[in-house]
Amino acid sequence: MRLGQVAPILFGTFIALACGSNVDESKVAGGTGANGNINTNNNAGSGNGTSIDPGVGSSTGNPGGGAGSVDPNTACTSTSADGQAVQVDLYFMVDITGSMNCPVPDNGVMCDMVNGPPASGDSRWTVVSAALKAFVADPANQTLGVGMRFFPIGGNGPGGGNTCNAASYAMPNVEIGPLSMTSTPLTTAINMQMPGGTTPTVPSLTAAIDHATAWAKANPTHRVAVVYATDGQPNGCGNSNTIPNAAAIALRAALGTPAIPTYVLGVGPNLDNLNSIAQNGGTKAAFLVDTSGNAATQLSAALASIRSTTALDCTYAVPAPPSGQALDPNLVNVEYTTSSGTVTKVLQDPPGTTCAAGSGWQYSADGKTINLCGKACNDVKADKGGKIQVLFGCTTVVGNPPK
Repeated sequence: MRLGQVAPILFGTFIALACGSNVDESKVAGGTGANGNINTNNNAGSGNGTSIDPGVGSSTGNPGGGAGSVDPNTACTSTSADGQAVQVDLYFMVDITGSMNCPVPDNGVMCDMVNGPPASGDSRWTVVSAALKAFVADPANQTLGVGMRFFPIGGNGPGGGNTCNAASYAMPNVEIGPLSMTSTPLTTAINMQMPGGTTPTVPSLTAAIDHATAWAKANPTHRVAVVYATDGQPNGCGNSNTIPNAAAIALRAALGTPAIPTYVLGVGPNLDNLNSIAQNGGTKAAFLVDTSGNAATQLSAALASIRSTTALDCTYAVPAPPSGQALDPNLVNVEYTTSSGTVTKVLQDPPGTTCAAGSGWQYSADGKTINLCGKACNDVKADKGGKIQVLFGCTTVVGNPPK
């Protein structure tokens, strides 16, 4: 496999079912008789037969005697299409500026950003680098695609230099690839870094988004996001190197085609204004690590949360409908079959529900993927033998809004 050809995450089985109607809509209404035949006289049925579920074929009907109806999308014929979970790739842009030498916990003590890390104890860089190495070594992450770039240029040593040109950060230290292949090069690259220099926020974020966008275009079936890890505010590089400008860059990426969300990992005190980059980048809020507390534990939790919020193992490409049919997003349903054969209909989350608050499924912003949320995601991840099915042609069933 050549670099750049990333193996997709394989998770269960993904089958698309197409539903069509072979029933005369003008005649179908009411329940079913005891013999299971459909009553075509627009009257109630008279027995405990079966009715045809509009999405899945047949199911037990209501007892006869009451008025009822059969959806015109009956007699579904199934057409299956093998599918797979979407590959998720994260591109890290990591701060190695001089302030990463500050001690942890900082306890309000001024740090020496020129002469290297503290003589004893941890620095911001030691806890950040340890958390990153643990993340790339975690067996649970090995099918996740990860690449990494460090900034600023010339930061490998006390008093390192600074480059304000985004093109200087165009090439990654380690290209994106599944961690099963890249964990060792990533660990080596992390170990080589020695903080120094100031903070070119806008150039480095611009380069990260540009690279992630190019990668997503070259790998259109992948879901790609930027993780921007920094401990400070913009410093140097002129008047354009500001948080508002960085937030504007993140917004354009989140609204672009392909859409590139930006996660922000802030390490240090007084970093609240980094939230605007995350909010504009489509990820709601930055993960802020308070270095006056247990920074190592907070960093591990933040990285785990970034992993889970990318919907790893819970994002599926919307398969093409059968030949000759057009995809109507309002005529799609999702079912989950456990490894033991139990079938559950996964309801679409109501409009406006975030995936964090949801418990069913949602379309991605571009409509190209189906994301399982909350309980639905947890159930599927816990049952490697389960499968997801997408049913085409029947009105989408929407769940209740979260309380």
